[in-house]
Amino acid sequence: MRTTKSRLAALGAVAVLGLTGCASAEGDEPVGPNGLPQQLVWSTYNVGTGTYNDLAAIANTLTNEEGVQVRLMTADTGIGRLAPLVNGTVDYSRAGDEYYYAFEGDYEYASEEWGPQDIRMVWAPLGNYGLLVREDSGIDSFADLEGKRFPELTANTSINNKMEGFLNYGGLTGEDVQKVPISYGEQIAGLEAGQIDALYQNVVGSNIDELASSTDVKWLGFDDPDPARYETWEELMPMVSVGEVTNAAGMDEGESARVLEYTIPLTTMGSRDADEVYHLVKSMVENYEHYEGTTPDTKQFGFDAVLKEPLVVPFHEGTVRYFEERGVWTEELERKNDELIERGERMREAWPGVIESSSSAEELEQNWTDWKTDELDGEETDDAN
Repeated sequence: MRTTKSRLAALGAVAVLGLTGCASAEGDEPVGPNGLPQQLVWSTYNVGTGTYNDLAAIANTLTNEEGVQVRLMTADTGIGRLAPLVNGTVDYSRAGDEYYYAFEGDYEYASEEWGPQDIRMVWAPLGNYGLLVREDSGIDSFADLEGKRFPELTANTSINNKMEGFLNYGGLTGEDVQKVPISYGEQIAGLEAGQIDALYQNVVGSNIDELASSTDVKWLGFDDPDPARYETWEELMPMVSVGEVTNAAGMDEGESARVLEYTIPLTTMGSRDADEVYHLVKSMVENYEHYEGTTPDTKQFGFDAVLKEPLVVPFHEGTVRYFEERGVWTEELERKNDELIERGERMREAWPGVIESSSSAEELEQNWTDWKTDELDGEETDDAN
């Protein structure tokens, strides 16, 4: 059996090309008077995405104002963004919902090479994401997607789950559409070429703005409050809510749409030095004015705007220390955070035994699901009663 670390190194190999010579901060870089190392490496989405643009603005600010060189490593898949974090190639990651699946050891992370990981949230800005179609596509609602060419994103379970939830909202399933395998970064070109009829994106970003400048587009909205339309969402995407946007790509003044709202947090490993995380968060807040208006979403990184409730993954102790210092960390938030930390510890402790009792990858995934249902989720139900 290959070790987790060696396998994750292989998974991240393609993504780290071009980063030779970029030292990881942990243990390799001296700490300056601001409590931060001279160099950090963060992983995130591809160049041109809203997620990348946000981090690039913050990275530039930390370089200019704090003397910390932040290098961004990009990858088009969740595993490509997370593997370098787990194997120590990068220090922080803004990876997408894969941070949650890796914490839980679910889907592709329910494997001998992965299993549940000690992921922690560092900073959790909210953002808006949705399904975009051409104005002339004849698609005015999610029900209209029936029979259409629908993207199935490569190695991107989190977004594929959301897309399934979109179809369910429209009374459809994956069998009602023509699934087109495509990577996240290829969607815009795929829509332009007629390869797909819809795409999933952040509602802002240079790539999507460029598309909207040459093609009339619109965002499908979740306008019906009927709970039956959302009944699969808790399982498929427990971290999302619906929010209204007015500044999405392609929108005219006065237009709006109800789309997804959730956080793609900056994350790190639980073992990351708490002093470093504390000083990083503090520096991001104190230098907020320097990047606040750089992109449409950087305003969401402000202290008052960020998510402070640990929903599915705990906050790092360095972030908690900063929240405590600012007087926003309550006993209830502490309780929720501690419960998630304990959940993670129990999962990681149980994982080797589940591996030993499983004779195949399929059995491992099923045994892991069964263990969590019996040992964790069952307890939550009992507590609720």
